[in-house]
Amino acid sequence: MAVSKILTKDLLIVDDDKSICEIMKEYAINMGCFRNIVFAHDGILATQKLRNQKFAVIMLDINMPKKDGIDLLKEFEPGAINAKSSVVVASGTLDKEVIGHIIHAGVKNFLVKPFDEGQFQERVLKVLSQSN
Repeated sequence: MAVSKILTKDLLIVDDDKSICEIMKEYAINMGCFRNIVFAHDGILATQKLRNQKFAVIMLDINMPKKDGIDLLKEFEPGAINAKSSVVVASGTLDKEVIGHIIHAGVKNFLVKPFDEGQFQERVLKVLSQSN
């Protein structure tokens, strides 16, 4: 699948680990399809950003301060500017119980940490292809 070189899409990276955010930012820049790459280092800040801006892809960690990824997923409502179908859960703690919560919340895309650039781009392209 070819990636559009027209920078029209925005990416939100929600992770409290700033080094992981920088790695994901580099992987996303290499794809050449994002106009803006925005960070939220906790669930409260992510909630604010999700209410104010439309994102083509939302990379979401589960274990974060103030509000975790599972609680954040509960806030996605039908008709909101951002949809659960845009979410890729990227976490190092994806045991059966956590995966059950994520699937029950309606998210189908996962990325287990540590991941490489190819795995990251594969999941992002999957979300982008479903939104077009």
